[in-house]
Amino acid sequence: MRILIFTLRFPYPPYRGDKLKIYNIAKNLAATNDVTILTFFDKSEEKYVREFEKMNIKIVAVQYSILEAVFHLLKALFSPTPFQVSLYQSTRLKKELARILGENTFEIVYFHLVRSLYYRDVLSKYCAIKIVDFTDSISLYLSRIIEITRNPVKKIILKMEYRRVKEYEKHAGEFDSLFLCSDTDKAYLLNNHPQLNIQILPNGIDCDYFKYESIEPRGKSILFTGNIPYFANSDAIKFFANEVFPLVVKKEPNAKFTIVGQHPTAGVKKLVSDSIAVKGFVKDIRKEYLESTVNIAPVRFGAGTLNKVLESIALGVPVVATSIAVAGMPEELKKYVFVADSPEEFADKIIYIFNNPSVRDTLMREGAKKIESLLDWKIVTSEFEAYLKSLSRS
Repeated sequence: MRILIFTLRFPYPPYRGDKLKIYNIAKNLAATNDVTILTFFDKSEEKYVREFEKMNIKIVAVQYSILEAVFHLLKALFSPTPFQVSLYQSTRLKKELARILGENTFEIVYFHLVRSLYYRDVLSKYCAIKIVDFTDSISLYLSRIIEITRNPVKKIILKMEYRRVKEYEKHAGEFDSLFLCSDTDKAYLLNNHPQLNIQILPNGIDCDYFKYESIEPRGKSILFTGNIPYFANSDAIKFFANEVFPLVVKKEPNAKFTIVGQHPTAGVKKLVSDSIAVKGFVKDIRKEYLESTVNIAPVRFGAGTLNKVLESIALGVPVVATSIAVAGMPEELKKYVFVADSPEEFADKIIYIFNNPSVRDTLMREGAKKIESLLDWKIVTSEFEAYLKSLSRS
């Protein structure tokens, strides 16, 4: 098949989130298909084009303009368009999409994330199968933020964006299929827009990299990893550091908490102490997981499936997470996560793991095998490819 992937963030380096997903899907699809990626880039990302050429993927990139983004963002104040969609509007990118579609014949056009829907009108004159991958329901994510937000100004802005996104998500009905990563997000979106044809495309794992290994953790160590500026992550870090970690230290004075992730915010950096370390970005995140006694996901809002939880299970590292953090996970994997929501319960689960090292050798070893059989990117992409072929034949 000839496949065009249209994504608005340059999918390299593939460290977290949406970049990670597109990189792995494109890499695996390119093994047996003709894949082109159209995306934005900035000057610092030009050097990465060669990485896709090595995989026989053609990449076409249009430079992202901050000035144009600000212009469209200001216009959005007086329109019903979600702010996050306005932020990625580009006249040049729209023209480039029309040019590529006009000069090539693609069986599949794959739009990535709700923000890509602004460009959907370009597709109307072409006969390719059109799919869009939201990954998460952004309206569900926003609804959960609104519930815990106390700042009245922020709450007003979030409610405005929620209403806009909730309405905008219906445009996925103009595509042949909409993909989400979890049944929780699917149920929520179908409740709002029952006409949508929603399929599940789970977040996968590179099981060659995230491979189980029995390593003695360093002391009584707790790890949080993620894109720190992402609000759900920065909130989770502060919640844990301020409300949970002091309870852990009362019982385990030698406990250490390490925060790993790119672009640490000023608020997170202020947490540094003798027992809390902020490492920022690290290239080998696998090493950080394996040397930790327990990985945590104390997120209080969000949607979809958290990579940090899947990666930890794949490596055999025990995880303590909130019920929201595991809501979007496949049911078969939930038994491998220690779920806790209150600070006291969260601290107790961590102490239990500290005092029961056998958890790592029994339960988590089993979890690592299970995740490899379900969510290896090779398996996920193969099933995705089979579905795309069925669409193109129908």
